[in-house]
Parts: sequence; structure tokens; C-alpha cells
Amino acid sequence: MQTVEEFSSVTQMIERLIERENESVALYERTIRQIGDSLIKPLLISIAQEKREHRRLLEHELEELNEQFEIEEAIV
Repeated sequence: MQTVEEFSSVTQMIERLIERENESVALYERTIRQIGDSLIKPLLISIAQEKREHRRLLEHELEELNEQFEIEEAIV
């Protein structure tokens, strides 16, 4: 069972990683708009989509972690 401190630390880390993915997506989207039609545009679009998927996975993990913690707290 996780302590409150461990839970807080892990959730804070995941939340920060989600923020970083959001920042990355924004950067790639801004760059895509600025470059117009370019040979690297499809690559940038692909990378932005990967970052969105990373964010989705992190959000899912955070949700799972929160649910697990709630269950453990209810048992105690």
C-alpha cells in the first residue's frame, strides 16, 4: 500500500509530465502553423500526434492511480 506522501509524489510527477507533453504539443502546433507547406510538416504533425498519445497515456495512468488510491483509502 502506498503512503499519502508516495502517492502525492507520484501523482505530482505524472501531472508535471502531462504539462510537459502539453507544452510540446503547443510548440509543434505553433511550428506547424509557422512553416506553412514544408517537407518536414508531415513529420512535425506525426510528432505532435505522438505527444498527444503520450499525454493520453499519462492521463490514463493518473486516473488509474487515483482510483487505486481511493480504493486503498476506503479499505483502511
